[in-house]
Amino acid sequence: MRRHTDTPEDQLAPAERPAPFHRLATLRPAWGRWHKPLLTLGAAFLAYIVLISVVLVLAILVLALVPGENVTLGVASGDPASPLDVTLALAMGATWVPAGMIGVRFGGWRPLGTIWSVAARVRRGLLRGYGAWGAAMGTVVVAVAAAAGAIAGTGDGAAAAGASAPQLLLVALVVLVLAPVQAIGVEMTLRGAVMQAVGTWLRSPVLPILAATGVVLIGRELTAAVVVPALALALAAAVLAWKTGGLELPIVLSGSVMIGSHLVSAVGVGTGAGAGAAALNAAAAAPGTSSAALTDSAARAGDAALAGGIGAAITLLVLTGASLHWISSRERIGLLQPVTRAAGEPVPEAVPF
Repeated sequence: MRRHTDTPEDQLAPAERPAPFHRLATLRPAWGRWHKPLLTLGAAFLAYIVLISVVLVLAILVLALVPGENVTLGVASGDPASPLDVTLALAMGATWVPAGMIGVRFGGWRPLGTIWSVAARVRRGLLRGYGAWGAAMGTVVVAVAAAAGAIAGTGDGAAAAGASAPQLLLVALVVLVLAPVQAIGVEMTLRGAVMQAVGTWLRSPVLPILAATGVVLIGRELTAAVVVPALALALAAAVLAWKTGGLELPIVLSGSVMIGSHLVSAVGVGTGAGAGAAALNAAAAAPGTSSAALTDSAARAGDAALAGGIGAAITLLVLTGASLHWISSRERIGLLQPVTRAAGEPVPEAVPF
C-alpha cells in the first residue's frame, strides 16, 4: 500500500478561496473530477441495497425461529407499537451509515472527515453550541404535529388495542438506541454526500440543496401527509448543513424528530395525536423502510395525519428561518452567507491507495 502522491495541481488547488460545505469535494482536483460524484453516490446506494438485503435475510432467519410471528419476505407492517417492526425499520435505516462511508471513502476516494463539516471532522464545540437548539426544534415540531392531529381528528381508537406497557418500553429502548444512528446515516448520505456530489459540479448552493431535498421522496409514500413534511425536513436539514458548514445541527434536528415522532406515534396509536405524529414519523424515516409510509390507523385518520404533516412542515420552515438569523448573528456573517473553510487552511491529506 502506498500513499497518494500529490501533483503540483493538487498542491496549489486548495486555499485560494473559502470553501462552503457543499464544495468540500473540490478541495483537491483529484476529488473533484467530473465522475467522482457519480462514483460516490453509486457506491453508497449500491452498498445500501446490499446491506439492507443482509438485514432482511437475517430478520427472516431469526423470525423463522420465533413462534407466532407471521412475516412475509421479511417485510414488517410498520406498526409503531411493535418492537419487531420498529427494530427492523430502524436497523435498515441505520445501514445508511456504512453505506455513506463506503460511498465517500471508496467511491469519492477522499477522507471521511470531509463529509462531516468544513473542518473535516465532527465539531464538538459546535455541537455544544447548537445541539440544544436542534433538539428543541425537533421537540417543538413533534409537539405541533401531534397537537394538529389531535385537533383535526380523533383517529381510529379501535386500532389502539394490543399495545402493552412492556411493548412500549421495548419500543422506546429500540428507538433511543437506533434512531440516532439512522439520523446520522440519513444526514451523512442523503444530505452530505448528495450536496457535495452536486456541489462538485456547481458553485451555487441552490441546486445542491434542492437535490438533497428531492432525494428523500425516493422509496417513500407519496401522499400529501407524508410528502409535505418530508420535503420540509429535508429542506431544513440541507439549508442548516450549508449554513453551519456541516452535519452536526441537521443530525440533532433529524434525530430528535425521529425519536419524538416514533414515541408519540407508538403511544398514541388510534388517536388524532398519534396520526399526526405518524405522518411526521413517515416523513423522517429512512427511504425504503416500512416506517416511510403511514400506518394503517394513521391512514384511516386521514385528516389528522394531513394536519399533523402540514403543521410540522410549517413549523420546520419557520424555525429554520429563525435559525438562519440566529446563526448569522452568532457567527457574525450575513444571512445568505455560510460558515466556510477558511482560505489558506491546510487541505486534508489525500487517502492512501
